[in-house]
Amino acid sequence: LKYKYVKFKATKIDHCSPEELEQRLNVHRETSAPKLVDLILQLGGIYIKIGQVMSTIGQGLLPQQYVDALKPLQNGVPPRGYDEISHIIEKSTGKKMNDLFVDFQEKPIGAASVAQVHKATLRPKNGEEPMPVVIKVQYPEVAELFDADLSNLEVATKLFAPENMEVTKALRKRHENELDFRKEAQNLRECTRDMQQYGVEPTLVRIPRVVDEICTQHVLAMEYLDGVSLSEAIQDEQDRLAKALGRKDGDELKSMLA
Repeated sequence: LKYKYVKFKATKIDHCSPEELEQRLNVHRETSAPKLVDLILQLGGIYIKIGQVMSTIGQGLLPQQYVDALKPLQNGVPPRGYDEISHIIEKSTGKKMNDLFVDFQEKPIGAASVAQVHKATLRPKNGEEPMPVVIKVQYPEVAELFDADLSNLEVATKLFAPENMEVTKALRKRHENELDFRKEAQNLRECTRDMQQYGVEPTLVRIPRVVDEICTQHVLAMEYLDGVSLSEAIQDEQDRLAKALGRKDGDELKSMLA
């Protein structure tokens, strides 16, 4: 409504030029974009995922102010406190934190829409060396939020775009699988076996090993591997390709393609 008001006032009342109209709309976007991100963070769940997607592919589809405001969602969202995370781990595994870990870093290395990730060191057994791991912990309310969001989406799709119902059902199935970390662990094991069969892992690709004893529906422990984030790797590749095509960087190339 605010957007429509700004546009109406500029064109019908003040009779602004197209340049002045765009300038006023840009001022409006500068103030509304952060509010949109705040609302997404409040709603959580699937809304954060949508925000992450739009921050990645929104170049040319959304005003740049919104794309820029949504970009921090790629790297994470405000994390939960240690007390809540340790409670989830202990409840899910049935073991105390001190029994599981020699060290557990309270500050997460990443937080997203479904879970957050902490570095830790497993408590060694039978003379083994302490093993650096990452612990992925699912937020307790996520499953309920996703179910409500997807149910609303199904109702809206049935009313306004019934031809897309199969897509909506597929979306639900995908997210239900994502909310069970035991399936993610199985995927890691299967992918490792397949790539080892073809001689790709661990020479060209390295997949973290799953710690079976800390693998539940809501908690997943994996071997810690050092490296750059996926978003950094993608950005570097986009910049490399853009320069090869005579463009300044990946952002300029995406704007041109959009």
